[in-house]
Amino acid sequence: MTVETLERKLKPFEAPLEGPLLKWLYLSLPPQPIATRKMHADYSKAVSLLLAEKEKGELDAASRKAVGRYLLSIVPFIEEYEKNEFPAGASTPEQVLRFLMEQNGLSQYDIAADLGGQPVVSDVLRGKRRLTREHIERLGRRFRVSPAAFYPAAAK
Repeated sequence: MTVETLERKLKPFEAPLEGPLLKWLYLSLPPQPIATRKMHADYSKAVSLLLAEKEKGELDAASRKAVGRYLLSIVPFIEEYEKNEFPAGASTPEQVLRFLMEQNGLSQYDIAADLGGQPVVSDVLRGKRRLTREHIERLGRRFRVSPAAFYPAAAK
């Protein structure tokens, strides 16, 4: 069967994409299984941005509906990736820190002041140095997460 024949047979099942925003989202960031950390970061940032815009209340009704439909199609892929890549209760403090840095687009230098210098950040991320209570409190404030997120799973 040729591609053209297959397209013709599938055409009746095609759901219309209403509005330019929804078409753009589906073409630019199509709903698909997330395979890499970069894809995960890109899709997560897109979801955060769309949710923020939706909450502002400045979108017209059609755009709000388009954003809602898109989020319903993409969030399950993000959740599936996170479930497999970051199993609940199995993360080390270093993994949590690395994840938060990636999600916020931060480098070791960006959080150096919170931990006492870039060499300390490097040592923490490589597992050569442990986070202190003071480090954990600063990181919790910086990333707006509970300090408990940085304690090893065994301690939870």
